[in-house]
Amino acid sequence: MKDVITFLGFVIYASFIFFINSNLLLGMVLLINILAMIICKIKPIDALQNIIKLLPFILLTVVINCILANYPYAFLVAIKLVLVCHITFIYAKTITVRNLASTIKSICTPLKLFKVNLEDIQLLVCISLSMLPVLKTEYTGVKEACLAKGIAIKASNMKPILVKLMVSVMKRVNHIEESMIEKGYGEV
Repeated sequence: MKDVITFLGFVIYASFIFFINSNLLLGMVLLINILAMIICKIKPIDALQNIIKLLPFILLTVVINCILANYPYAFLVAIKLVLVCHITFIYAKTITVRNLASTIKSICTPLKLFKVNLEDIQLLVCISLSMLPVLKTEYTGVKEACLAKGIAIKASNMKPILVKLMVSVMKRVNHIEESMIEKGYGEV
């Protein structure tokens, strides 16, 4: 139950940040984020590295908002994105994939009325979240193979690269499926 309350609190808090228009409130959110980072014993350098990784996305959002709106609004959106990414990083560091899957299973409990198998939901969340590092590893491998062959990675030749990536991912998915069948998952 604690994980469910924490998850719902995180979702509400992260959503609330996007509705703030006051610099004072954003400053208070920053202090809350820093306090949460201290309580959870997260190194500031790790949080900073995470924000730096997300900087291209944030800058793209700022540029789009500069074009569509104005500079002050774009800057406000950038600050909000940084704060949301920061609290998301803190939350991600404090929960495991298994705990998050259990939390989502608990939140989906009302779906039992519609005879939805909550164990399947938990398993799907677990597999989905566990596949993200696999996708990253596979992409890195395909990218390095292309660079080794002297193939530049650009928009014009992304189709063969994505095909190789998808084939590799599908092989991994087949291995997962085979192992689940061998373990007897889903048998009546």
